[in-house]
Amino acid sequence: MEPEQLFTHWSAGWVTRDPARRRAHLEACCTPDVEFVPPDDRPVVRGRDALVAHVAEYTSAWPDGVTAELVRPPETHHGWSRGLVRWTFPNAVAVGCDVVRVADGRIAQMVVFSEPEAER
Repeated sequence: MEPEQLFTHWSAGWVTRDPARRRAHLEACCTPDVEFVPPDDRPVVRGRDALVAHVAEYTSAWPDGVTAELVRPPETHHGWSRGLVRWTFPNAVAVGCDVVRVADGRIAQMVVFSEPEAER
């Protein structure tokens, strides 16, 4: 899978409210042993099943209508890609810099750096 498709599936897995669709998106873009390093004090998440559970719990309080989109096409070299993702909430916008290691066409590791939310 191309990096832009990986980021699209990743983001869709976070914003969907449907558990089956969330799992399908994250299975499509992540290796079974994916490692997710979040931008704050949350612990590192290891494994696709743990990631699906983490996303469900973390986003459970999000309002309906949250969207995520790539700010520009991902930059890629040597098996690593960097994407800037804009998260739009009803009253705020956040931008994350997601750095991923790709293995066998899927995300094997992701480290996220985030900008503070801005009021809309």
